[in-house]
Amino acid sequence: MTLFKQLLINSGGRDFVVGDLHGNINRLEKVLEYHQFKPDRDRVIAVGDLIDRGTDSMNTLRLLSEPWFFSVAGNHERLLSQYRQGLTQRQLDAAARKRLEQSGAQWLLDAYDSLNDDKWADLITEIMNLIGQMPLMIQIGNGVNAVGVVHAELPDWDWNRNVARLERIKKVKFWDQPRDDPSIEPILWGRTQFQSLMRGEHRDRVISGIAWVIYGHSILNTPRRAGNRLWIDTGAYENQPDRGLSIVEVAPTLTVTTHFRDLRIRTERFNLNLQPRFHSVLMS
Repeated sequence: MTLFKQLLINSGGRDFVVGDLHGNINRLEKVLEYHQFKPDRDRVIAVGDLIDRGTDSMNTLRLLSEPWFFSVAGNHERLLSQYRQGLTQRQLDAAARKRLEQSGAQWLLDAYDSLNDDKWADLITEIMNLIGQMPLMIQIGNGVNAVGVVHAELPDWDWNRNVARLERIKKVKFWDQPRDDPSIEPILWGRTQFQSLMRGEHRDRVISGIAWVIYGHSILNTPRRAGNRLWIDTGAYENQPDRGLSIVEVAPTLTVTTHFRDLRIRTERFNLNLQPRFHSVLMS
């Protein structure tokens, strides 16, 4: 198995792509209820960072066991895997512990400190098994309307060349090694394209070989688009009223809805040729 996953067209239902969840499974459930999500026919594809910072990282990660839920890996999942040995053997050094604290993994450190050896072994094995099944790229559908999902950014401006790069790396080997291959590191950690977006550069540049690529990783007030690239992380774990969870309904025209903490709901529609159209509503 490789780090690339292809999902066939969902002819019987809808596909939704959601931003970084960071342990906010309750917020996801409310958003899916609003969109009348049907788990027997619809699917959710997440942009990674299922864990850390929020209130329920473990059950958010366990969504990977649901047949309707898929996610690429984010840098937070990758960080945990890089400390696999120290976590499994309960031999974290001070530097590793500090790094995990800074990343928002207190939920895991609390379990590390409090569980007995058997319960800890069961938990960390479950966590690493779930993370180890995550790809780095997901493609939804095929042909001219295919949509790609990646956590941070692509190192190459051609979708198919990125796929070929990942297909040369075995998934098990990747998750077992503590260091990232520099050629694919931007997929998990990169912000070069995001920084260009914020400077107003490369607004029309596209990733060839794919209709859309949807990213998370870098927090925005509202989703932003450049060419056929769309960033949708709107800070679901943050408590500010202007932060929330963004969700994309996949179709030839993308419908992007942001559910803010202050109960505003903002919907935009993007296609490859026109400027986005949006409207906002305030929920009581």
